[in-house]
Amino acid sequence: LVLEKALSWSKAVNAAIVKLPEELKVPYEGAKEGLAAAHQFADVAMVSSANRDAVEEEWGKFGLLEHTDIVLAQDIGSKAACIKEMLKFGYDLDKVVMIGDAPGDSDAAEKNGVHYYPILVNHEKESWDEAIKVAFDQLRSGDYAAYGAEMKQKLEAIAAELRAKGVSVKVDARDNVRSGFKFAEYELKG
Repeated sequence: LVLEKALSWSKAVNAAIVKLPEELKVPYEGAKEGLAAAHQFADVAMVSSANRDAVEEEWGKFGLLEHTDIVLAQDIGSKAACIKEMLKFGYDLDKVVMIGDAPGDSDAAEKNGVHYYPILVNHEKESWDEAIKVAFDQLRSGDYAAYGAEMKQKLEAIAAELRAKGVSVKVDARDNVRSGFKFAEYELKG
């Protein structure tokens, strides 16, 4: 019964995603430019909880793979497991940043002792612009820890402000499903 319910739910989520207009099935504004900027000075690993074929198809379609050195997907494991595998190549923990759009991304970074940079929902372009103009320089100079702590405080303040206004704030820190999956899941729940 549990597996039937999970399969039914999975099919409903997939159907909801298929119904999304094509103009919504695009990378965040600024993502390609941000990846290109990072790739000028760093190895770029794309870490996703989605299946590799879907990621490579989507990223290839929008020209994002050309700014990526490696794709680590669900065949490797969770996002935290992917980062752990990548770190086996000897990267300096202070020079690694996980750029993400979900609390699970932050958790995966924290589990591996690497930095995190948030892409804020509804502020994606601004987030990528700041990454290019500020965050990447902080990372290169070795000053990212203080900058990252400041960013985390900003996120916590936003959540507190929303809660104070009576807005329900739910942190879904699962790192084994994509953000779109989470959005569709909560849409189905109402």
